Amino acid sequence: MRVGLSSTSCKLITVFFFALLVVIVDKTFIHAKDVPGVTDSSIKIGLILDQTGPAADVVVPTTQGIKTYFRYMNDQGGINGRKIDAHVEDDRYSIPLAISAFKKLVFKDKVFALIGPTSTGAVTVLSRHVEKEKIPLMSAIMPEITVKPFKRYVFIFGDIYPNQMNILIDYILNDLNPKEPRIALVSPDNETGKVDLESALKKLKSCNIAPVSREVLNPGSLDAGSQVMNLKKANVNYIILCGSIPQPTIVLLRELKKYGLNVPVFGSWATCAEEVLNMAGESAKRFHAVNHMMSWYDDCPGAAEMRKVTLKYFPGTEKPYRGKIYTHGWVGARVMVEILKKAGKDLDREGFIKAMESIKNFDTGGLCGPLSYSPTSHKGGNTWKIFNAEPDTGKFIPVTDWRKSD
Repeated sequence: MRVGLSSTSCKLITVFFFALLVVIVDKTFIHAKDVPGVTDSSIKIGLILDQTGPAADVVVPTTQGIKTYFRYMNDQGGINGRKIDAHVEDDRYSIPLAISAFKKLVFKDKVFALIGPTSTGAVTVLSRHVEKEKIPLMSAIMPEITVKPFKRYVFIFGDIYPNQMNILIDYILNDLNPKEPRIALVSPDNETGKVDLESALKKLKSCNIAPVSREVLNPGSLDAGSQVMNLKKANVNYIILCGSIPQPTIVLLRELKKYGLNVPVFGSWATCAEEVLNMAGESAKRFHAVNHMMSWYDDCPGAAEMRKVTLKYFPGTEKPYRGKIYTHGWVGARVMVEILKKAGKDLDREGFIKAMESIKNFDTGGLCGPLSYSPTSHKGGNTWKIFNAEPDTGKFIPVTDWRKSD
């Protein structure tokens, strides 16, 4: 005897499986739709960076480095079939404008992740909002507040600022070995300057050295005559710029030459910019700086790729040389792309964070030291080099290998 299903039963089973399929497809669709800034064809990334304010001379080239690498990746087909859609908001080195940019990008534009902001004060404030909204933020700057205390959704692709001061002061005291170091500290009266100044003071104190002079020179300053006269009176033989940027650095170097104070000047990473050499000229002869990136013209595979790709999009722009701040943006974009690749096709913010924390010894082709993250550390790098300025060639020449901060 053959037992079969009635036509009614068959219809019921068909309807059941069809309904189940609809639920599965619907849930998949809803899940994809619920990931902010992610579609089948694009990933929306928000950039909060100074384009017209006092730090624009540093940050515009950084922005260009980021956008150029994203363009390059998009022309290669994107990341797991999706192209990066970058939205830039100008924070003008201002905390209120950074907050406004954050709100626009997150709540109106609904970006997937963020890069920025420009100032230490702004990243301090935005970090709280980032943690609340659970949106990944790659900080474009590297104050200690970005990673200490630990924040799940904030990460950096270099080392923290206090460590650059340690490397720089170690170089002055141990490599140059001065008999009677009379060190002066020059810094802006802002959060970045205060952070660097505190780090430098702490390091000098550990070496039983007190600065013989402390001067304030803010972004936008057009004159540093009074500061230079104070430095001369203190009979300084080394000057360290804490938390400065190119514009006031150029002013100081010119004033030092004008008033005949011919002593070595050592700058933090943001001053180690070829733009300083282009503007300061011969005044930069005794200028030195620390940085976590190599330059456009350096001999390494990463720099060769950066030059080739950039000149493809912007032919005839080999000189004046793009500075280390362009490399800073380029490497930041490379790290962002690497994380997106590792996060896979089924992209969401939690998967992005886990992918970032799985990166070990990421090689940028020599543009910086190896980068690593973990579930307990979102500080990607720990290496720096000291560079000497060559105004005649417009280059910064490394005088050390990569030195580890910890």
